[in-house]
Parts: sequence; structure tokens; C-alpha cells
Amino acid sequence: MTDIINPLATLIASFAGAWAAFKLQSVEKSREIDRSNIAAANRALLVMMQQANELKLYQKDHIDPQRHHPGRHIGIQATLPFDLDTLRFDFKSLDFLSSATEQQLLFELSVEERRYIEALKAINARSEMILTEVQPRLMAAGFNDSAEYTGAQFTSALGQPTYNKLQRLTDDVIYHVDRTNESICTMRDKFRAAALKRYPKEKFVNFEFVGESQPAP
Repeated sequence: MTDIINPLATLIASFAGAWAAFKLQSVEKSREIDRSNIAAANRALLVMMQQANELKLYQKDHIDPQRHHPGRHIGIQATLPFDLDTLRFDFKSLDFLSSATEQQLLFELSVEERRYIEALKAINARSEMILTEVQPRLMAAGFNDSAEYTGAQFTSALGQPTYNKLQRLTDDVIYHVDRTNESICTMRDKFRAAALKRYPKEKFVNFEFVGESQPAP
């Protein structure tokens, strides 16, 4: 009997040890997946922060000082082109958000990314027009940066079609920047709430955008 029990005990002990090792490895792998998911969610929140701060700084420095001026389409200066490809979301890393509600949230996040890109494209298009069309014509007409001119004088120097196009582009820039600044803040709150619902005991990035009141904890 002893000859039977000893090998059986050894087999059971070996099996138990292997099972414990497997369970430990499984738990560690699950934790690693969770850490990766939490990091991905925080990266998405940081991208939102950078997108919003970029647009809010443009709004504060360029739009707001001229917002209510009748000649704002002339007064808002051109800027260096914004990079359209830098601040993008890594949607593949967010595929752990797999429920129907979370999938809808990811769709909304993709729409938010397009809004941000459209805002930058509008700014870039307007800046390019000022640098390549508006300023050369004003210089050719003898305009001086330190002097003041009437709308009629600008219209005469630029021509009515160019003047109207500059007005439309300026209105587009203000619309896209204002709208996206507001929608990014809303998306930040929705995305962070979804991440906390998935991982209620974890910490996720919370931040205050430029010019915004302190967000909820």
C-alpha cells in the first residue's frame, strides 16, 4: 500500500503545485491587462487635454481679443500651421471598452477627433490665405501695419471676393474652435466616467483645461 500511496501523493502534490502556478500566472496576466487598459485610458485623457489646451490657447490669444471687433477677420493674425497628425487617439488600445454603451462612446470619441482636426484645418486654411493672398495684396496697396484703415479700404485693396472669403474663413475658425473647446470638455467627463465604471478603484487623469473651472473629482 505504501508503494502506491507515495507516488500518488507525489502526483497530487505536483498537480497542486502546477495548478497554483497556473492560477498565479493567470492572475498576473489579468493584472497586466488591467494595467495596460488603465494606461490606455489615461493616454486618451491626456490627448484630450493637449487638444483642448491647444485650441483654448489659440482662442485666448487670437480670437478673444478680436471676437467682437467688426474687423476681426482682418485683426486675427495668421499662425504657423498646426500639425494635423500629432494628437490622435489610439483606438486599438481602447478596444477593452467593448460593451454597447462603451462602443457608442468610442464612436463619439472618433467624432471628437474629427472636430479637432477640422478646427485645425480651418485655422491653417485661413492662415495660408492671409500669408499668400491677403498680406501680399495689402503690401502692394501700400498698407502700413501701424496705420488704421476702414472696411471699404480693405475691400478695395483685396477685392470683394477675397474680402468675403476671408470673412467666411474667419467665421468658420471661430465656430470650429468654440464648438470643439466645449465638446472636448464634455467628452472628457463622459470618457473618464466610463473608465471609472470599468475600474472604480483606479485613478484616472483629471485636469483643468485653460480657462475652465475646476473639474469634479
